[in-house]
Amino acid sequence: MSETPARSQQPKAKKPPKRQKPRWARIVIAIIRWIRVPVLSVLAVFIGLWIGYSKLGHQPSSEIFRWSTWKHLYDLVFAN
Repeated sequence: MSETPARSQQPKAKKPPKRQKPRWARIVIAIIRWIRVPVLSVLAVFIGLWIGYSKLGHQPSSEIFRWSTWKHLYDLVFAN
């Protein structure tokens, strides 16, 4: 039988332990992961409103946030 070559006697280099993030940082990251899609969706709606109402519709952009504007729009869309 053939003998296996002797393994080197040097110990394996261990990887340094991975540093864990503090608990508060993990919680903040988890919250950001959960709310990023809704926040980006709301942001996209506001940008779309601004482009559609003020740029295409030639209306003042401050009227986007008025309740009377949306009541009027609702009445136009759902009127008989």
